[in-house]
Amino acid sequence: MTPVLVLEGPDGTQRFPLADAATLLGRAADVGVRIDDRSLSAHHCRFDPVPGGWKVVDLGSRNGTFVNDVLVAQKRLEDGDRLRVGRVLLRYLTETEGVEDEASMDDLVDRLHRRHGAAGVRRAARAFAEAAAKRSMPGLLAGAEEVAASARLQSVAAALVSERSERAIFDQIVDALIDLTGAERGFLLLAGEDRSHERHVVAARNFDREAVRDALAKVSKTVERRAFDTGDPVIVTDATMDERFAATESVVSLRLRSILCVPVRGREGPIGTIYLDNRFEKAVFEERHLPLIRAFSDQAALAVENARLHAENGRRLEELEKSKAEVEELNRLLSDRIAKQSVELQEVKEHVLRERAEAPLKYSYANIVGKSRRMLDLFHLLDKVTDSDVPVLIQGESGTGKELVARAIHFNGPRKDRPFVSENCAAIPETLLESELFGYARGAFTGATADKKGLFEMAVGGTIFLDEIGDMPLDMQKKLLRVLQEKEVRPVGGKRVIPVDVRILSASNQDLRRLVSEGRFREDLYYRLNVITVELPPLRERADDIPLLVERFLDDIAVAGGQPRKAITEESLALLQRHAWPGNVRELRNEIHKAHALSDKVILPMVLSEPIRRAVTAAVPVPDLGNKPLKEMVREISDDLERRAILEALRRTRGRKAQAARLLGVSRPTLDAKLETLGIDVPKVAGDD
Repeated sequence: MTPVLVLEGPDGTQRFPLADAATLLGRAADVGVRIDDRSLSAHHCRFDPVPGGWKVVDLGSRNGTFVNDVLVAQKRLEDGDRLRVGRVLLRYLTETEGVEDEASMDDLVDRLHRRHGAAGVRRAARAFAEAAAKRSMPGLLAGAEEVAASARLQSVAAALVSERSERAIFDQIVDALIDLTGAERGFLLLAGEDRSHERHVVAARNFDREAVRDALAKVSKTVERRAFDTGDPVIVTDATMDERFAATESVVSLRLRSILCVPVRGREGPIGTIYLDNRFEKAVFEERHLPLIRAFSDQAALAVENARLHAENGRRLEELEKSKAEVEELNRLLSDRIAKQSVELQEVKEHVLRERAEAPLKYSYANIVGKSRRMLDLFHLLDKVTDSDVPVLIQGESGTGKELVARAIHFNGPRKDRPFVSENCAAIPETLLESELFGYARGAFTGATADKKGLFEMAVGGTIFLDEIGDMPLDMQKKLLRVLQEKEVRPVGGKRVIPVDVRILSASNQDLRRLVSEGRFREDLYYRLNVITVELPPLRERADDIPLLVERFLDDIAVAGGQPRKAITEESLALLQRHAWPGNVRELRNEIHKAHALSDKVILPMVLSEPIRRAVTAAVPVPDLGNKPLKEMVREISDDLERRAILEALRRTRGRKAQAARLLGVSRPTLDAKLETLGIDVPKVAGDD
């Protein structure tokens, strides 16, 4: 039998017999197999006879020649091979009975259905598809179109990563959609970044993968605008018969038939459209194409967003580089200005500190001994907090005089005529602390034979001082917080609440912030108590106050014992000033009491404790590390060292400033200025002018 090429089209089945000689296929008038389809080249391919059969040879066509979905340059043909040239599908048959068999395919399906039902038809179809796959005809398998679309979509996604040209990506997207949907032309239109203007064409392609000239004039703006404005796809099966667009000027002038327009969605709404059309065929586009086109439109939106992001980053980088030089110049000017102002500020700060140290105090702090700068700063701070009614947290090491400070705040303040009640929270067991603070009612527990007022009730109108607040149990902290919030207490076992108006002063030798971070102290209670913090310096950081403290203790001992006041040698004072005093003022008081008891009229070094006699000048401590800037810490340490050196020089010269200046290697005016700045009082010695 003579082999034939079979074309199944809308106009019926066409058969093209192959003669003994070579036969050309294409759109030209001089070919043996002429098919009028623009997807074909003029001379697309040639069929050549070979021993025992025929082969197909591609003639450099634009859209290629495929045999069983495989692109070939030339290929020997087998009976039943499926050829695709452009968009045209052909079958190569060596027996013409095959055509008649295809015509009776419906009868075959009917017979299978009658005998075996729907399941039998499905089994036969599956067996047919598997057999076709073995013969290199995967296009017959279910889902072949989806597989092809997925492959094209993957290639576009890969281009988004590797391709730098935004235009190339858009062209690739439009080409893929034309191939997959059967469109004649495809366009990608984008709006401006403000979405306020008409869209402009960024890609316009035809089925030959060539650019479309004057692209915007080839698009029906009415269809495109509807898809963009509504955000919904528009499918036109036959534009000349569609009531929505038949009278539209662009549809008529462009002679459009099939149209599909889908919005391209960005993060904040439509940013453009994908527009496909076919001027020659109707019903080219179907609903099943929409998911595919949406997937490609998402890729287009991603490309647009990436391009805009890169453009924005480029603008920002340019602005940053432009301002870099200005910033560097400003930094240079600021550095010069800061260096100059730093010197000026240091001078101003020293002047202010001198003035503050010399400024008169509002209240008397006779019970707190000290004239050092740290103590004068403390007194000025107490002047400010005394008149207010806010809670004060007093922090300092054991023995620094926290209760003395609390009493000074109360007895100098507006509540001085009301009670001052003090309690050490670490000295009372947890089971008794609640009843001690809030009181109890008769019968509340065994032994409670009568009502008893708590410390809060006793302090009404006055001040309550809670020492070692950091040792209060957590459960008791919760109850104390409620009292501070509600300003009322409920005695243990009682039913009535008692309003309390008291000022809260608290103290601790522990770092409450650290206890809060460790979960050992309630954060809300900490902020209730720590409205104002008063830090008491340890004795080792104000060693020049030690002679004043010693004199006070000796005076107190003499008055209390009704006996003559004893003196102390300068050597003994020097040893006391060199000691570190871990127990602070309390330890110093005990040492003076012991030395007084062991001395006759003068306290000599031999009666001091052995650790004090062996004391050497200790390494300079680092105060308040983490709480103060380095410059301020260095200044304080430097001032303390200067003070110690000057005091030692004055001690050795018995207060003669001229001799002390020579011993220190400075001028007399310089020493006088240092004495004034550091607040060191030197009794005038005869002959020292």
